[in-house]
Amino acid sequence: MTLALREVESGVLPPAGHPTILIIDDDTQSREWMAATLSVEGFDVVTATNGDVGADLVRSVSPSLIVLDAQLADSRGLGVFRRIASISAVPVIMVTSRDDELDAVLALEAGAADHITKPPRPRELTARIRAVLRRVGRQPLQVVSIAPEGVYTLGPVCIDVSLRETAVRGEMVELSRKEFDLLALLISEAGHVVTRQQCMERIWKDRAKRDSRTLDTHVKRLRKKVELNPGDPQHVLTVRGIGYRFKP
Repeated sequence: MTLALREVESGVLPPAGHPTILIIDDDTQSREWMAATLSVEGFDVVTATNGDVGADLVRSVSPSLIVLDAQLADSRGLGVFRRIASISAVPVIMVTSRDDELDAVLALEAGAADHITKPPRPRELTARIRAVLRRVGRQPLQVVSIAPEGVYTLGPVCIDVSLRETAVRGEMVELSRKEFDLLALLISEAGHVVTRQQCMERIWKDRAKRDSRTLDTHVKRLRKKVELNPGDPQHVLTVRGIGYRFKP
């Protein structure tokens, strides 16, 4: 157990002002090496040896980014990733075995922001973390919610949640029920990243109907109705490997 983790458990959180990186890895040598490397690079670091502690720290520390070992002994790293994605939009970099291409593919398909092979090289690890943080803009993360009523006007889009009406550039636009729900979700969190998992859980209550390809289809249809050029969207934006955000 590292000093960083002992400090969190005793209620002393890392100082504010620097991105906080949560490392979830049951390999002591790997975990402590990554923690030391990132600390030297100016990051605040907290660590966890298993998925349960890691999920608790996501809630208590609100890290800027998570580095997650794909081969945790207590549970598959992908299972831990999905658990984290259900409670937070924090980006995750998966650490995968050098000779296991499947782990890398599954991690990215599940929504990981990036992956790196184990053992990671110091400069590559730092560069990948900084690249992901730049991509998401280090936006404050918060619980995803849709206002039960009210009108949102952001950029060219205006939606009335209570009447379920949408206007784009002053013209009424007809959206399907799911398209409207998706737009309302993204607008209510404008500027913040909403993960693919959060989109599917909020829009499709029935687990059996949750499908990544269905989400992609609805995003594509929504862009056709909202964007001037759907092929080069300016408002419904994809954050690669994580999800979507609405830019006014």
